[in-house]
Amino acid sequence: MEAEGYPSLMPVEGLAVLGFVEGLKAYPLVLSKVREASRLIRDADPKAVVLIDSWGFMVRTAKALRKRSYSGKIIKYVAPQVWATRPGRAKILARHVDHLLSTQTMDRPYFKAAGLPMTFVGNPVLDRDYGIQGRDVLREKLDVSQDTLIVGLLPGSRASEIERLGAGFLKAKDQVAARSNKVRFVTVASGNVRAAVENLFEGEGVALLPESEMETVLSGVDVALACSGTVTTQLAAAGVPTAVLYRLSPLTYAVASRIFQQDYISLVNLSAGRALMPEFLQEATLSDDVPNPLMSWLGSPEERQRLSSALKRETRRMGAGSGSASDRAAEAILEMIALSEAA
Repeated sequence: MEAEGYPSLMPVEGLAVLGFVEGLKAYPLVLSKVREASRLIRDADPKAVVLIDSWGFMVRTAKALRKRSYSGKIIKYVAPQVWATRPGRAKILARHVDHLLSTQTMDRPYFKAAGLPMTFVGNPVLDRDYGIQGRDVLREKLDVSQDTLIVGLLPGSRASEIERLGAGFLKAKDQVAARSNKVRFVTVASGNVRAAVENLFEGEGVALLPESEMETVLSGVDVALACSGTVTTQLAAAGVPTAVLYRLSPLTYAVASRIFQQDYISLVNLSAGRALMPEFLQEATLSDDVPNPLMSWLGSPEERQRLSSALKRETRRMGAGSGSASDRAAEAILEMIALSEAA
């Protein structure tokens, strides 16, 4: 947004929290930022407000705007995952926003039942076409031969994720390296966790590429080990066979495991109803079993191709290749504003 000439009016540092305990610690900061955001919005009095993701912060902002008698349209972009946990959030959201822009096909029955108007726009992550040209480009960047197999290591976009998963990534990497001598490892680090990723893989023989090379890596690696999140959906769209790691604090996991209603955490697995991407959670992130799917895929081009095709088919079912989700979202927002002005 800043690159487009829209600098932020409010710093958001400290709001990117993960977990119940961490959320409680950040609660006072969240409330102060809600008050600040709702005041800024009310003073500007725009025709519409688009509240993107971040359930805890955004639903409180919507409530605050209602209390301040804001008269414009309040639009939520990205629904809380009520199909996975806390279905009651659908009714809460319906009370405080005018319209939902949904990114997941699983959302519809819950929000329809709650009476919240909804437009399915698709997941922006699936807009991009991850072509096979990245394979040659990546090998040229890493200065390796065409028959070298490349393993992507993507340990997360939050410092807390990297801290909890780091040991698991290093153990799996060492085990793969010990079992194959024609493998090269590569990772990508975004600006806010670059130092953490560099520290994790320092001296480990892992090539570190900047965030600007993410698409090259996604379309160039043969297999991947990744922290659950947006990147696993990107890897699925690129057709990269991937094993998924995830770990929460013990207390957060104890609470989450009681209320989470699904068998998987990766979106492509949830959509497919089966483990297209093997998942290793909590203590299993350090298991000797983690490298097994990676080695199986590395040893069989046919198995890699079969799984790659299955991943691409499933992401097409999720909306990949159907145009721009962002364009559909923008069109829906503009239509709501036009209808409001005409009323």
